[in-house]
Amino acid sequence: MSGQGRTNDPEGVRRRIVDAAYEAFVQRGYLATGMLEIRDMAAVSGGAMAHHFPAKRDLGLAVIRDRVADAVARTWIEPLDACADAPSAIDRIFAAIINELKRKGSVSGCPLNNMAMEIAAHDAGMREALDAVFLAWQQALRAKFKHDVKQGRAGDLHPDRLATLVIAAYSGAIAMAKARQNVQPLIDCRSELASLLAAHYRPGKRGGRRAD
Repeated sequence: MSGQGRTNDPEGVRRRIVDAAYEAFVQRGYLATGMLEIRDMAAVSGGAMAHHFPAKRDLGLAVIRDRVADAVARTWIEPLDACADAPSAIDRIFAAIINELKRKGSVSGCPLNNMAMEIAAHDAGMREALDAVFLAWQQALRAKFKHDVKQGRAGDLHPDRLATLVIAAYSGAIAMAKARQNVQPLIDCRSELASLLAAHYRPGKRGGRRAD
């Protein structure tokens, strides 16, 4: 191990550590993963590990802010902006997640949901970091619903509550899918959310990808 981690690219070393920790936390859990295990996965020295992350909590916060937040942005927030309306975006997001899980042949769960359920009750700082990711996700959905109302695509809906419902429905469905190792809960959730949202949207006002 003495030669591992010696590099003129400290940011690259840090990135390797965070990437390894993210993979380990998603697959095995934060509490069940040790720092020595992450060090070996990242192929860095003990000194490099201690330099970048003196404590496991520091690494946990980095994973939340650098990787979990990015995963939510790529999976949910960016696709919301790419579609003309919320129902089209949500349906495409579910379809993409379901197809990816079928391709992988396993369900490891939502990284944000996994960490929130495991550690939020035990560490206030990590809870706040996780809540910030949930809040960004909720705000993106809320903004999309508000935009749809403003554009005349939808009416008679409460953007805040509906955003919370979508997140709660997805989080519950992915947890069930993980427990069963089967994507059927996500398929069911996708179908029911589509029906629910259709009741709030005006026929002929729906769109696909953004034209503006």
